[in-house]
Amino acid sequence: MTWINTQERYGWLTIALHWIAAIGVIAMFATGFQAYLAGEAGDRAARGAAMGLHISIGGTLFAFFAARIILNYTQPRPEKPKQAAWLNRVANATQHLLLVALAVQIISGPLAVWSGGRAINIFDVVSLASPMGRNEALHEFAELAHAVGRITILVLLPLHVLGALKHLVLDRDGAFTRILWPRPLTK
Repeated sequence: MTWINTQERYGWLTIALHWIAAIGVIAMFATGFQAYLAGEAGDRAARGAAMGLHISIGGTLFAFFAARIILNYTQPRPEKPKQAAWLNRVANATQHLLLVALAVQIISGPLAVWSGGRAINIFDVVSLASPMGRNEALHEFAELAHAVGRITILVLLPLHVLGALKHLVLDRDGAFTRILWPRPLTK
């Protein structure tokens, strides 16, 4: 069983973290958007509940998101599929920018909560007290960084999915299926 990446294939650890991160990002967007809609409707209770869920999911998945980012840069990178050089540059830039945006989110999210003078409460099981008092300037910066990270992910995620679908449907080169289980590209 291949746990770590090789030059030919992704390992099970990368595959698992990729899909945990993917599902986590979707859950974070869903709960964050739900909180936004509740806030726009003036429903403070619903907004608070949605934000509580958003923060709980983020707190639960923080280590998985961080591991996904770190392992991407510390393990071997499997060979790239055969395609135009400009497509490989776009794919590479998209992946790196998505990971940077994810890093921005996992830093700015907790920072926004803590600089607002609140604890991070994870499903009413764990509470991480703010290491600082309320800091309005830092809070505004963290909120802005979180918005920029969110928009970056919203723009790049569809590009990432389209690239995966290109490999699955048009190229049929195994690039898509190798993120499902450890296998090399189809030659």
